[in-house]
Amino acid sequence: MMRVFIVLLALCLLPESYAAEVVKVKGKSALINLNGDPAVIGDQFYLVTADGKRRALIRISKVKGDKAIGKITKGKAAAGMTLELKSGTGGSSGGGSPSYPTPSSGGSFGDKKSYWGAIAGFSMDSMTVNVRDGTTGAVRSTESLSGSAFSAKGLFDYELFNSIWFRGTAGLEGFSAAGPSACGVANNEACTASIYYLSFDFLARYVLGKGNFRPWAGGGVGLLFPASKESTALDSSSISRTNVIILGGGIDWFMSPRLMIPISVEYGLLPKSDEVEASWIAVRAGFAVPF
Repeated sequence: MMRVFIVLLALCLLPESYAAEVVKVKGKSALINLNGDPAVIGDQFYLVTADGKRRALIRISKVKGDKAIGKITKGKAAAGMTLELKSGTGGSSGGGSPSYPTPSSGGSFGDKKSYWGAIAGFSMDSMTVNVRDGTTGAVRSTESLSGSAFSAKGLFDYELFNSIWFRGTAGLEGFSAAGPSACGVANNEACTASIYYLSFDFLARYVLGKGNFRPWAGGGVGLLFPASKESTALDSSSISRTNVIILGGGIDWFMSPRLMIPISVEYGLLPKSDEVEASWIAVRAGFAVPF
């Protein structure tokens, strides 16, 4: 299961290639593939590496269709670098529309320090539980359970420091798993656990880059309060308030100055006891707007 989590996380952290990028550099000139992004003569852009670092400054000198020529005014450019508009230069000349949103049209992508919204998820749940004899109470066997559940939460993001963001979520977190027919009073019922928690999650995230497509990795804790519970694998009275350790990563995708799409893959590990061990892998997506 950990291997599955690592693969999903790696897929989430892959950079997207739709942004305008440098395809060829010759001396102080660079050929740019706009990939559908508008640009006008006179616009200035930072050239950004895959890890989000600004390495050069370029000024657009010629635009033809989806291609552009730029003069490198500072730093060193290389093929594959993407473009990030230098603040205050969009549409400064040439009579065209600004390349990216300006303050008068709502601000640049992701320039706010706080966002709120909603996020939903789908989890793959697993549990290992000691099954007791329905008559004697002694441990009879150890069974593996698995299943899936859904979640729905409100979301709040806040930039604490440069590249360090806090994410808080609150809402319903489902956990559902089932196994063989070894539970119940006669030990002939299917082993099941179906729980919905009221969840409060607190994550610290390291966010890479300042563009409109930002991978991140981080972790934190969640507080879980059971809202509903049905189980043959566990004594329902033993299902109480608990916590979960969360490790994850994902993408903050800024579709526009007013809309961010949060996407994440998270691994949740619940506290281990003598009776049970449980975890989940959750894929989540939602929306957020500036606050």
